[in-house]
Amino acid sequence: MKRSLALAIGIQVIIMIAVLVPPLLVKNTGTRVYLETRRVDPRSLFRGDYVILDYPVGDQVSEDLRDMARENNALIYVTVTTDRPATFVSAGFEKPTLQEGEACLSARGEWGSVVFPQISQYFVPEGEGKEIEQNLNSMVAEVATTTRCNAVTVSLQSL
Repeated sequence: MKRSLALAIGIQVIIMIAVLVPPLLVKNTGTRVYLETRRVDPRSLFRGDYVILDYPVGDQVSEDLRDMARENNALIYVTVTTDRPATFVSAGFEKPTLQEGEACLSARGEWGSVVFPQISQYFVPEGEGKEIEQNLNSMVAEVATTTRCNAVTVSLQSL
């Protein structure tokens, strides 16, 4: 009985580590990209204060590519510069070979837009959601991204 209990606890610990470690690795070792943000939504009653982030860099992805991604439920790999703010370089269905000063983000095509699911929400301290929401059009999101196009939002900063 003790062995099966230890095994069950060990499996739960491994699962928790497997969920928590990848975002921490991206945040601490990833390339920093600064994406301009755009105002969308302030908060949720059930999830606390957070802002939904939308990025104008996604507007540069062609409509055909967005539609094909949506129809095939495929990821779009968007390459951006590491400038502040980042600028669009290219987009496609294959993971890009990155040059110096470039980073990539994974996105999904939706009706008329591109959504970056990994970095679309950012939780903020309680009571600050409304103020941040009002200033989103003049902010950049500091995003850490890996060469495999995994991304984590690190912070929101003034442009």
